[in-house]
Amino acid sequence: MEKYSDKFLNQSSKLKNAVVGMEFEFYMRDLSFYKTLELLNQELDPVKVWGFREYHSDFTPDDRNFKIEPDLSGGSNMVELVTGPLDYFDAKYFLVKIIKFIQTYGYTNEKCSIHFNVSFNGDKNLNDLNILKLILNTDEDEIYRCYPSRKANVYAKSIKNMIPFKEYDFFNIPISVVKNNIRLPNDKYFGINFLHINNDKETQRLELRYIGGKDYEKNLGQLIYFMDRFIINVFDSIDTLFNAEDVSKLEEFLEENISKFKNLSKYDNFIIDFPSVQIQIDQNNSYDMVNTYYDKIYPKLFALVEATEDLKECIINYVINTQIVEIVDANFKSLLTIKGCDLINCNVEGIFEDCFFVGSEIKNSQITKSKIQHSDVDNSKVFNCKVEQSELTNCYFMGGYLNGNMYSGVFRSGELGPYASLDSEVKIVTDTSNFFDTPFEEDDKGDKEGAIKGFKK
Repeated sequence: MEKYSDKFLNQSSKLKNAVVGMEFEFYMRDLSFYKTLELLNQELDPVKVWGFREYHSDFTPDDRNFKIEPDLSGGSNMVELVTGPLDYFDAKYFLVKIIKFIQTYGYTNEKCSIHFNVSFNGDKNLNDLNILKLILNTDEDEIYRCYPSRKANVYAKSIKNMIPFKEYDFFNIPISVVKNNIRLPNDKYFGINFLHINNDKETQRLELRYIGGKDYEKNLGQLIYFMDRFIINVFDSIDTLFNAEDVSKLEEFLEENISKFKNLSKYDNFIIDFPSVQIQIDQNNSYDMVNTYYDKIYPKLFALVEATEDLKECIINYVINTQIVEIVDANFKSLLTIKGCDLINCNVEGIFEDCFFVGSEIKNSQITKSKIQHSDVDNSKVFNCKVEQSELTNCYFMGGYLNGNMYSGVFRSGELGPYASLDSEVKIVTDTSNFFDTPFEEDDKGDKEGAIKGFKK
Protein backbone atom coordinates (compact mmCIF):
# COMPACT_ATOMS: atom_id res chain seq x y z
CA MET A 1 0.00 0.00 0.00
CA GLU A 2 1.38 3.39 -0.96
CA LYS A 3 1.56 6.15 1.60
CA TYR A 4 -1.69 8.04 1.82
CA SER A 5 -0.08 11.34 0.86
CA ASP A 6 1.50 9.79 -2.24
CA LYS A 7 -1.47 7.71 -3.30
CA PHE A 8 -4.14 10.41 -3.44
CA LEU A 9 -2.08 13.57 -3.88
CA ASN A 10 -3.65 14.32 -7.28
CA GLN A 11 -7.19 13.22 -6.33
CA SER A 12 -8.22 16.18 -4.16
CA SER A 13 -10.75 17.42 -6.70
CA LYS A 14 -12.73 14.22 -6.19
CA LEU A 15 -12.36 14.10 -2.41
CA LYS A 16 -13.37 17.71 -1.74
CA ASN A 17 -16.87 17.18 -3.17
CA ALA A 18 -17.59 14.20 -0.94
CA VAL A 19 -20.10 14.20 1.90
CA VAL A 20 -19.22 11.65 4.59
CA GLY A 21 -21.15 10.34 7.59
CA MET A 22 -19.46 7.97 10.04
CA GLU A 23 -20.52 5.33 12.55
CA PHE A 24 -18.09 4.13 15.22
CA GLU A 25 -18.72 0.98 17.26
CA PHE A 26 -16.57 0.68 20.38
CA TYR A 27 -16.60 -0.18 24.06
CA MET A 28 -16.31 2.20 26.97
CA ARG A 29 -13.34 1.14 29.06
CA ASP A 30 -14.01 2.19 32.65
CA LEU A 31 -16.28 5.18 32.14
CA SER A 32 -19.99 5.53 32.73
CA PHE A 33 -22.18 6.45 29.82
CA TYR A 34 -22.67 9.90 31.31
CA LYS A 35 -18.94 10.52 31.69
CA THR A 36 -18.32 9.28 28.15
CA LEU A 37 -20.96 11.70 26.89
CA GLU A 38 -19.45 14.58 28.84
CA LEU A 39 -15.93 13.90 27.53
CA LEU A 40 -17.14 13.54 23.95
CA ASN A 41 -18.80 16.93 24.13
CA GLN A 42 -15.60 18.46 25.45
CA GLU A 43 -13.46 16.82 22.78
CA LEU A 44 -15.78 17.49 19.81
CA ASP A 45 -16.88 21.03 20.73
CA PRO A 46 -18.57 22.97 19.06
CA VAL A 47 -20.44 19.86 17.90
CA LYS A 48 -22.99 18.70 20.47
CA VAL A 49 -23.23 14.98 21.17
CA TRP A 50 -26.63 13.72 22.33
CA GLY A 51 -26.99 10.53 24.31
CA PHE A 52 -29.91 8.17 23.82
CA ARG A 53 -30.97 5.15 25.78
CA GLU A 54 -32.33 3.14 22.89
CA TYR A 55 -30.56 1.57 19.95
CA HIS A 56 -31.38 3.14 16.57
CA SER A 57 -33.17 6.12 18.10
CA ASP A 58 -35.29 8.41 15.94
CA PHE A 59 -32.85 11.30 16.27
CA THR A 60 -31.18 12.21 12.96
CA PRO A 61 -27.66 13.65 13.39
CA ASP A 62 -26.45 16.60 11.34
CA ASP A 63 -23.16 18.47 11.00
CA ARG A 64 -23.54 20.11 14.42
CA ASN A 65 -25.36 17.39 16.35
CA PHE A 66 -24.03 13.83 16.70
CA LYS A 67 -25.48 11.02 18.79
CA ILE A 68 -24.24 8.14 20.91
CA GLU A 69 -26.43 5.22 21.92
CA PRO A 70 -26.11 1.62 23.10
CA ASP A 71 -25.38 -1.04 20.54
CA LEU A 72 -27.14 -3.78 22.46
CA SER A 73 -26.03 -6.48 20.03
CA GLY A 74 -22.48 -5.99 21.27
CA GLY A 75 -23.27 -6.70 24.89
CA SER A 76 -22.11 -4.82 27.93
CA ASN A 77 -20.69 -1.31 27.43
CA MET A 78 -20.77 -1.32 23.63
CA VAL A 79 -21.88 1.96 22.08
CA GLU A 80 -22.28 3.45 18.64
CA LEU A 81 -21.31 7.04 17.89
CA VAL A 82 -22.99 8.43 14.78
CA THR A 83 -22.08 11.67 13.04
CA GLY A 84 -24.22 13.62 10.64
CA PRO A 85 -23.28 14.08 6.96
CA LEU A 86 -20.10 16.19 6.83
CA ASP A 87 -18.12 17.89 4.12
CA TYR A 88 -14.99 15.88 3.38
CA PHE A 89 -12.47 17.97 5.31
CA ASP A 90 -14.76 18.22 8.34
CA ALA A 91 -15.28 14.44 8.21
CA LYS A 92 -11.53 13.88 8.14
CA TYR A 93 -11.09 16.24 11.10
CA PHE A 94 -13.72 14.47 13.21
CA LEU A 95 -12.45 11.05 12.16
CA VAL A 96 -9.09 11.95 13.70
CA LYS A 97 -10.70 13.40 16.84
CA ILE A 98 -13.01 10.43 17.45
CA ILE A 99 -10.35 7.82 16.79
CA LYS A 100 -8.05 9.58 19.26
CA PHE A 101 -10.93 9.54 21.77
CA ILE A 102 -11.43 5.78 21.33
CA GLN A 103 -7.68 5.22 21.71
CA THR A 104 -7.71 7.13 25.01
CA TYR A 105 -10.99 6.09 26.62
CA GLY A 106 -12.27 3.00 24.84
CA TYR A 107 -11.33 -0.18 23.06
CA THR A 108 -12.54 -2.42 20.24
CA ASN A 109 -12.86 -6.15 19.63
CA GLU A 110 -13.95 -8.40 16.77
CA LYS A 111 -17.58 -7.26 17.18
CA CYS A 112 -16.70 -3.64 16.38
CA SER A 113 -16.60 -1.88 13.05
CA ILE A 114 -16.52 1.58 11.52
CA HIS A 115 -18.84 2.55 8.66
CA PHE A 116 -18.36 5.34 6.13
CA ASN A 117 -21.48 6.71 4.40
CA VAL A 118 -20.63 8.61 1.22
CA SER A 119 -22.48 10.89 -1.18
CA PHE A 120 -21.47 13.96 -3.19
CA ASN A 121 -22.24 17.64 -3.48
CA GLY A 122 -22.82 19.10 -6.91
CA ASP A 123 -23.92 17.15 -9.96
CA LYS A 124 -22.57 13.73 -8.90
CA ASN A 125 -25.67 11.61 -8.29
CA LEU A 126 -25.64 8.05 -6.95
CA ASN A 127 -28.67 7.35 -9.12
CA ASP A 128 -26.14 7.25 -11.97
CA LEU A 129 -23.79 4.81 -10.24
CA ASN A 130 -22.30 2.09 -12.44
CA ILE A 131 -22.69 -0.60 -9.80
CA LEU A 132 -20.80 -3.31 -11.67
CA LYS A 133 -17.82 -1.00 -12.26
CA LEU A 134 -17.66 -0.20 -8.54
CA ILE A 135 -17.82 -3.89 -7.64
CA LEU A 136 -15.05 -4.78 -10.08
CA ASN A 137 -12.79 -2.01 -8.82
CA THR A 138 -13.22 -2.72 -5.12
CA ASP A 139 -10.05 -4.53 -4.07
CA GLU A 140 -11.38 -6.83 -1.35
CA ASP A 141 -8.05 -8.63 -1.09
CA GLU A 142 -6.36 -5.38 -0.07
CA ILE A 143 -9.02 -4.75 2.57
CA TYR A 144 -8.76 -8.26 3.98
CA ARG A 145 -4.98 -8.02 4.24
CA CYS A 146 -5.42 -5.03 6.55
CA TYR A 147 -8.54 -6.29 8.33
CA PRO A 148 -8.32 -10.09 8.17
CA SER A 149 -11.20 -10.69 10.57
CA ARG A 150 -13.56 -9.00 8.08
CA LYS A 151 -12.99 -11.66 5.44
CA ALA A 152 -16.04 -13.88 5.27
CA ASN A 153 -17.60 -11.68 7.95
CA VAL A 154 -21.34 -12.25 8.08
CA TYR A 155 -22.02 -8.51 8.44
CA ALA A 156 -19.80 -7.44 5.54
CA LYS A 157 -20.21 -10.11 2.89
CA SER A 158 -18.33 -9.91 -0.39
CA ILE A 159 -20.00 -7.73 -3.03
CA LYS A 160 -18.55 -10.00 -5.71
CA ASN A 161 -21.46 -12.31 -4.87
CA MET A 162 -23.79 -9.81 -6.55
CA ILE A 163 -22.34 -10.52 -10.00
CA PRO A 164 -24.63 -13.00 -11.83
CA PHE A 165 -23.11 -15.98 -13.61
CA LYS A 166 -25.32 -19.03 -13.12
CA GLU A 167 -27.59 -18.14 -16.02
CA TYR A 168 -24.80 -18.09 -18.59
CA ASP A 169 -23.57 -21.01 -20.65
CA PHE A 170 -20.59 -19.30 -22.21
CA PHE A 171 -17.89 -16.84 -21.29
CA ASN A 172 -18.10 -14.32 -24.12
CA ILE A 173 -20.96 -12.31 -22.61
CA PRO A 174 -21.50 -8.62 -23.44
CA ILE A 175 -20.68 -6.62 -20.33
CA SER A 176 -23.96 -4.74 -20.70
CA VAL A 177 -25.86 -8.00 -20.16
CA VAL A 178 -24.13 -8.61 -16.83
CA LYS A 179 -24.57 -4.98 -15.81
CA ASN A 180 -28.30 -5.10 -16.42
CA ASN A 181 -28.67 -8.28 -14.41
CA ILE A 182 -26.98 -7.16 -11.21
CA ARG A 183 -29.28 -8.13 -8.37
CA LEU A 184 -28.91 -5.79 -5.43
CA PRO A 185 -29.56 -7.54 -2.11
CA ASN A 186 -32.39 -6.45 0.14
CA ASP A 187 -30.20 -6.46 3.25
CA LYS A 188 -27.36 -4.25 4.37
CA TYR A 189 -24.89 -6.95 5.42
CA PHE A 190 -22.44 -6.61 2.54
CA GLY A 191 -19.07 -4.90 2.37
CA ILE A 192 -20.89 -2.08 0.55
CA ASN A 193 -24.51 -1.37 1.43
CA PHE A 194 -26.40 -0.26 -1.70
CA LEU A 195 -29.86 0.08 -0.13
CA HIS A 196 -29.95 3.89 -0.23
CA ILE A 197 -28.45 4.80 -3.60
CA ASN A 198 -31.83 5.44 -5.21
CA ASN A 199 -33.04 7.82 -2.52
CA ASP A 200 -33.59 11.49 -3.20
CA LYS A 201 -30.37 13.46 -3.64
CA GLU A 202 -30.54 14.72 -0.05
CA THR A 203 -30.69 11.27 1.56
CA GLN A 204 -28.87 8.99 -0.90
CA ARG A 205 -25.65 7.34 0.25
CA LEU A 206 -23.35 4.35 -0.08
CA GLU A 207 -22.13 2.67 3.08
CA LEU A 208 -18.68 1.05 3.35
CA ARG A 209 -18.93 -1.76 5.94
CA TYR A 210 -15.72 -3.75 5.40
CA ILE A 211 -13.59 -1.92 7.95
CA GLY A 212 -13.34 -3.09 11.54
CA GLY A 213 -12.22 -5.74 13.97
CA LYS A 214 -10.10 -5.71 17.09
CA ASP A 215 -7.97 -2.56 17.48
CA TYR A 216 -9.22 -0.89 14.30
CA GLU A 217 -8.62 2.45 16.06
CA LYS A 218 -4.87 1.84 16.32
CA ASN A 219 -4.08 2.62 12.66
CA LEU A 220 -5.57 6.00 11.82
CA GLY A 221 -3.65 6.34 8.55
CA GLN A 222 -5.13 3.09 7.33
CA LEU A 223 -8.67 4.26 8.09
CA ILE A 224 -8.10 7.49 6.18
CA TYR A 225 -6.62 5.54 3.28
CA PHE A 226 -9.64 3.28 2.88
CA MET A 227 -12.12 6.12 3.35
CA ASP A 228 -10.41 8.07 0.58
CA ARG A 229 -10.04 5.06 -1.68
CA PHE A 230 -13.76 4.32 -1.33
CA ILE A 231 -14.71 7.92 -2.14
CA ILE A 232 -12.52 7.93 -5.25
CA ASN A 233 -13.79 4.54 -6.45
CA VAL A 234 -17.39 5.70 -6.06
CA PHE A 235 -16.67 9.03 -7.78
CA ASP A 236 -15.03 7.22 -10.71
CA SER A 237 -18.02 4.85 -11.01
CA ILE A 238 -20.71 7.52 -11.40
CA ASP A 239 -21.99 8.27 -14.90
CA THR A 240 -19.09 6.46 -16.55
CA LEU A 241 -18.48 3.59 -18.98
CA PHE A 242 -16.40 0.45 -18.66
CA ASN A 243 -12.76 0.47 -19.72
CA ALA A 244 -10.58 -2.38 -20.92
CA GLU A 245 -9.40 -3.14 -17.36
CA ASP A 246 -13.01 -3.48 -16.18
CA VAL A 247 -13.78 -5.89 -19.01
CA SER A 248 -10.71 -7.98 -18.20
CA LYS A 249 -11.66 -8.23 -14.50
CA LEU A 250 -15.20 -9.28 -15.41
CA GLU A 251 -14.04 -11.90 -17.88
CA GLU A 252 -11.71 -13.39 -15.28
CA PHE A 253 -14.49 -13.51 -12.68
CA LEU A 254 -17.03 -15.06 -15.05
CA GLU A 255 -14.65 -17.67 -16.39
CA GLU A 256 -13.77 -18.89 -12.91
CA ASN A 257 -17.31 -18.94 -11.54
CA ILE A 258 -19.14 -20.25 -14.60
CA SER A 259 -16.62 -23.08 -14.82
CA LYS A 260 -17.18 -23.95 -11.17
CA PHE A 261 -20.96 -23.83 -11.53
CA LYS A 262 -21.12 -25.90 -14.69
CA ASN A 263 -18.59 -28.38 -13.41
CA LEU A 264 -20.74 -29.22 -10.38
CA SER A 265 -23.82 -29.80 -12.55
CA LYS A 266 -22.75 -33.45 -12.85
CA TYR A 267 -22.82 -35.75 -9.83
CA ASP A 268 -19.57 -37.45 -10.87
CA ASN A 269 -17.78 -34.11 -10.75
CA PHE A 270 -19.25 -33.31 -7.35
CA ILE A 271 -17.86 -36.60 -6.02
CA ILE A 272 -14.40 -35.64 -7.29
CA ASP A 273 -14.48 -32.08 -5.90
CA PHE A 274 -16.11 -32.98 -2.56
CA PRO A 275 -15.03 -36.54 -1.80
CA SER A 276 -15.82 -36.26 1.93
CA VAL A 277 -19.37 -34.89 1.44
CA GLN A 278 -21.95 -37.66 1.21
CA ILE A 279 -25.16 -36.90 -0.72
CA GLN A 280 -28.31 -38.78 0.28
CA ILE A 281 -31.87 -38.92 -0.97
CA ASP A 282 -34.21 -39.82 1.88
CA GLN A 283 -31.11 -41.17 3.69
CA ASN A 284 -30.27 -43.40 0.72
CA ASN A 285 -26.75 -42.75 -0.58
CA SER A 286 -26.70 -45.27 -3.45
CA TYR A 287 -25.11 -43.86 -6.58
CA ASP A 288 -28.13 -44.59 -8.77
CA MET A 289 -30.57 -42.99 -6.33
CA VAL A 290 -28.55 -39.81 -5.92
CA ASN A 291 -27.77 -39.55 -9.64
CA THR A 292 -31.48 -39.85 -10.45
CA TYR A 293 -32.35 -36.85 -8.28
CA TYR A 294 -29.15 -34.86 -8.75
CA ASP A 295 -30.57 -32.50 -11.39
CA LYS A 296 -33.39 -31.63 -9.00
CA ILE A 297 -31.21 -30.96 -5.97
CA TYR A 298 -28.27 -29.44 -7.82
CA PRO A 299 -29.42 -25.77 -7.53
CA LYS A 300 -29.89 -26.19 -3.77
CA LEU A 301 -26.58 -28.01 -3.48
CA PHE A 302 -24.63 -25.37 -5.39
CA ALA A 303 -26.26 -22.59 -3.33
CA LEU A 304 -25.00 -24.35 -0.22
CA VAL A 305 -21.50 -24.82 -1.65
CA GLU A 306 -21.39 -21.16 -2.72
CA ALA A 307 -22.61 -19.95 0.67
CA THR A 308 -20.12 -21.87 2.80
CA GLU A 309 -16.43 -21.94 3.45
CA ASP A 310 -14.63 -25.26 3.63
CA LEU A 311 -17.63 -27.58 3.33
CA LYS A 312 -16.42 -31.14 3.93
CA GLU A 313 -16.87 -34.34 5.95
CA CYS A 314 -20.64 -34.10 6.28
CA ILE A 315 -23.89 -35.57 5.04
CA ILE A 316 -26.33 -33.64 2.88
CA ASN A 317 -29.70 -35.37 2.78
CA TYR A 318 -32.55 -34.29 0.51
CA VAL A 319 -36.03 -35.13 1.81
CA ILE A 320 -38.28 -35.74 -1.20
CA ASN A 321 -41.65 -35.08 0.45
CA THR A 322 -40.71 -31.78 2.10
CA GLN A 323 -37.97 -30.74 -0.36
CA ILE A 324 -35.89 -29.83 2.69
CA VAL A 325 -32.11 -30.08 2.66
CA GLU A 326 -30.69 -31.60 5.85
CA ILE A 327 -27.06 -30.88 6.70
CA VAL A 328 -25.61 -33.38 9.16
CA ASP A 329 -22.29 -33.35 11.05
CA ALA A 330 -20.99 -30.30 9.20
CA ASN A 331 -18.39 -27.82 10.41
CA PHE A 332 -18.42 -24.62 8.36
CA LYS A 333 -18.66 -20.85 8.19
CA SER A 334 -21.24 -19.33 5.87
CA LEU A 335 -20.23 -16.62 3.42
CA LEU A 336 -23.82 -15.88 2.38
CA THR A 337 -27.19 -16.24 4.10
CA ILE A 338 -28.30 -19.86 4.41
CA LYS A 339 -32.07 -20.25 4.21
CA GLY A 340 -34.54 -23.05 4.75
CA CYS A 341 -32.15 -25.82 5.83
CA ASP A 342 -32.16 -28.26 8.73
CA LEU A 343 -28.79 -28.41 10.51
CA ILE A 344 -28.25 -31.49 12.65
CA ASN A 345 -25.21 -32.02 14.89
CA CYS A 346 -23.40 -29.18 13.15
CA ASN A 347 -20.77 -26.68 14.27
CA VAL A 348 -21.39 -23.47 12.34
CA GLU A 349 -21.18 -19.71 12.17
CA GLY A 350 -22.82 -17.30 9.74
CA ILE A 351 -26.21 -15.83 8.88
CA PHE A 352 -29.17 -18.21 8.95
CA GLU A 353 -32.82 -17.61 8.18
CA ASP A 354 -35.79 -19.97 8.47
CA CYS A 355 -33.58 -22.88 9.54
CA PHE A 356 -34.00 -25.68 12.06
CA PHE A 357 -31.04 -26.44 14.36
CA VAL A 358 -30.86 -29.67 16.34
CA GLY A 359 -27.93 -30.72 18.53
CA SER A 360 -25.69 -28.04 17.02
CA GLU A 361 -23.10 -25.54 18.17
CA ILE A 362 -23.59 -22.05 16.77
CA LYS A 363 -21.26 -19.10 17.30
CA ASN A 364 -20.70 -15.58 15.95
CA SER A 365 -23.93 -15.79 14.00
CA GLN A 366 -27.18 -14.04 13.23
CA ILE A 367 -30.18 -16.36 13.38
CA THR A 368 -33.61 -15.19 12.23
CA LYS A 369 -37.06 -16.86 12.19
CA SER A 370 -35.56 -20.24 13.03
CA LYS A 371 -36.08 -23.12 15.46
CA ILE A 372 -33.28 -24.08 17.84
CA GLN A 373 -33.41 -27.29 19.86
CA HIS A 374 -30.84 -29.03 22.07
CA SER A 375 -28.16 -26.65 20.81
CA ASP A 376 -25.55 -24.26 22.19
CA VAL A 377 -25.52 -20.70 20.83
CA ASP A 378 -22.60 -18.40 21.64
CA ASN A 379 -21.91 -14.76 20.90
CA SER A 380 -24.79 -14.46 18.42
CA LYS A 381 -27.87 -12.41 17.55
CA VAL A 382 -31.11 -14.38 17.85
CA PHE A 383 -34.13 -12.68 16.25
CA ASN A 384 -37.72 -14.00 16.31
CA CYS A 385 -36.66 -17.59 16.95
CA LYS A 386 -38.18 -20.43 18.93
CA VAL A 387 -35.55 -21.76 21.32
CA GLU A 388 -36.18 -25.01 23.18
CA GLN A 389 -33.88 -26.87 25.61
CA SER A 390 -30.84 -24.93 24.44
CA GLU A 391 -28.21 -22.70 26.00
CA LEU A 392 -27.47 -19.15 24.87
CA THR A 393 -24.23 -17.54 26.03
CA ASN A 394 -23.39 -13.86 25.53
CA CYS A 395 -26.19 -13.50 22.97
CA TYR A 396 -28.57 -10.73 21.96
CA PHE A 397 -32.14 -12.09 22.05
CA MET A 398 -35.06 -10.18 20.54
CA GLY A 399 -38.57 -11.45 19.85
CA GLY A 400 -39.54 -15.08 19.62
CA TYR A 401 -39.80 -17.65 22.39
CA LEU A 402 -37.11 -18.70 24.85
CA ASN A 403 -37.53 -21.96 26.73
CA GLY A 404 -33.91 -22.59 27.58
CA ASN A 405 -31.01 -21.15 29.53
CA MET A 406 -29.44 -17.76 28.84
CA TYR A 407 -26.08 -16.73 30.28
CA SER A 408 -24.90 -13.08 30.06
CA GLY A 409 -25.83 -11.12 26.94
CA VAL A 410 -28.94 -8.99 26.39
CA PHE A 411 -32.60 -10.03 26.50
CA ARG A 412 -34.33 -7.29 24.51
CA SER A 413 -37.84 -8.75 24.10
CA GLY A 414 -39.72 -12.00 23.70
CA GLU A 415 -41.73 -14.65 25.53
CA LEU A 416 -40.24 -16.86 28.24
CA GLY A 417 -41.30 -20.50 28.44
CA PRO A 418 -41.85 -22.50 31.65
CA TYR A 419 -38.31 -23.87 31.67
CA ALA A 420 -36.52 -20.65 30.74
CA SER A 421 -33.80 -19.27 32.98
CA LEU A 422 -31.72 -16.10 32.75
CA ASP A 423 -28.65 -15.78 34.95
CA SER A 424 -27.75 -12.62 36.83
CA GLU A 425 -25.39 -11.44 34.08
CA VAL A 426 -28.17 -11.18 31.48
CA LYS A 427 -29.08 -7.57 30.78
CA ILE A 428 -32.88 -7.24 30.52
CA VAL A 429 -33.95 -4.15 28.61
CA THR A 430 -37.45 -2.78 29.13
CA ASP A 431 -39.13 0.60 28.91
CA THR A 432 -38.18 1.42 32.48
CA SER A 433 -34.98 -0.59 32.91
CA ASN A 434 -32.60 0.36 30.19
CA PHE A 435 -29.13 -0.59 29.10
CA PHE A 436 -27.37 2.09 31.13
CA ASP A 437 -29.25 1.52 34.39
CA THR A 438 -30.47 5.10 34.35
CA PRO A 439 -33.95 6.53 35.05
CA PHE A 440 -36.04 6.58 31.91
CA GLU A 441 -37.39 10.10 31.92
CA GLU A 442 -38.76 12.19 29.12
CA ASP A 443 -37.00 15.44 28.24
CA ASP A 444 -34.12 14.94 30.63
CA LYS A 445 -31.88 17.58 29.13
CA GLY A 446 -28.42 18.44 30.26
CA ASP A 447 -26.30 21.49 29.65
CA LYS A 448 -23.54 21.93 27.09
CA GLU A 449 -21.90 18.72 28.32
CA GLY A 450 -24.55 16.82 26.38
CA ALA A 451 -28.07 15.49 26.79
CA ILE A 452 -29.54 12.16 27.76
CA LYS A 453 -32.91 11.52 26.16
CA GLY A 454 -35.39 8.69 26.32
CA PHE A 455 -38.37 8.07 24.10
CA LYS A 456 -41.78 6.79 25.14
CA LYS A 457 -42.64 3.51 23.48
